[in-house]
Amino acid sequence: MTAPDQPRHGGPLEANDGLMGVDFAGMYRRQAAASEFRPRSAAEWDARAAARSRREKGSDYAREFLARIDFGGVRTAMDMGCGSGNLAVPLARRLDRVWACDFSGEMLRLLAEAAEEAGVAGKIEARRLAWADDWASLPRADLVLCSRAMDALDMPGALAKMCNQAKVRCCLTLHAGGFFVDGELLEALGRRYVPRPGYLYAVNLLAQMGYWASVGFLETHGGLDYADEEEFLGSVRWRVGELTPEEERRVRNYAAGIPRGQDGRLRHRHDFRWAFLSWEV
Repeated sequence: MTAPDQPRHGGPLEANDGLMGVDFAGMYRRQAAASEFRPRSAAEWDARAAARSRREKGSDYAREFLARIDFGGVRTAMDMGCGSGNLAVPLARRLDRVWACDFSGEMLRLLAEAAEEAGVAGKIEARRLAWADDWASLPRADLVLCSRAMDALDMPGALAKMCNQAKVRCCLTLHAGGFFVDGELLEALGRRYVPRPGYLYAVNLLAQMGYWASVGFLETHGGLDYADEEEFLGSVRWRVGELTPEEERRVRNYAAGIPRGQDGRLRHRHDFRWAFLSWEV
């Protein structure tokens, strides 16, 4: 679906193109409803903010993401779903202004700490903002990005907001696989899953809107660490939903085989593959 030899914004597909009649928005909603996907609340992200921030510090993801951005013509950026600032802070070192947006108050508090520590607090403006909110009061930015944070049931609406907010281009990462747990754990659970709707929905929806997205992939290696079995169990619930007593027993058996570091924390290896979409507006 990607058209690298054509302008990234080439107008909508021709009316007689068969893809114009495909209801990708409806397909996305139906697959999302059938999968384990569900939008998280601000309170849920508040509770996970500290652990998420700690894990980001040991990840190579932010470096890989930033290396793929075309900064031509870009002096300002908006980071939607900024979390604790793993992208907003390095962007502020490079650009004149960054609007860092998240609906989690705790994430924004951690962002403020990181920005102050990095000496870029004066270049970052934090906004408490969700996908469903009115963005009218937010200034437009040269670059609008969303990194692993399109937690919206209305993907067409979310993509349209990104396009309307950007002056030059947009960047977006979505999980390139269907699940946020590794295959061995899924097998241990013994549960059959419908995968979450993936990045190809975004590529095709953007094409219907008249934007030709370039697509690349980046991988993160290593995995996550957990204080104990209970924290690992909570992480599995976060990804797949509530567990039956039998499933919980299976997860505990699986956790018993996870190696521990010298500090006693569980070291669970899990590699991720992400689709990196970029398009001009």
